Amino acid sequence: MLKSLIVAAVTLPLASVAIAQTANVSGYTNIDDIDVIGSDGGKIGEVETVLVDDAGMPVAVVVEINNGFLDLGDSDVIMQMDTLTWKDGRYATTMTSEDIGGLPMWDD
Repeated sequence: MLKSLIVAAVTLPLASVAIAQTANVSGYTNIDDIDVIGSDGGKIGEVETVLVDDAGMPVAVVVEINNGFLDLGDSDVIMQMDTLTWKDGRYATTMTSEDIGGLPMWDD
């Protein structure tokens, strides 16, 4: 019984490492500075950072919103991946400026 518990205790962490290594999200690291287009077709900002969950899977991105002159006054917000679609080499969202204004802020 004790031997079974020891084997299980050693094997369980190894299984989670194997799962984490099988997720290939290398493409998501290359999306820095990709434009994000709003519901009106205009550029609202660009991707700054990819946020991942405990398994290493992307769940959200930090988007730098263009709301200033010469990048002064720009703000960073967190957008969930399910609010974005890939279209013509950039991300698009159906969110309105009101929706975007209500997103959580990112402070790095």
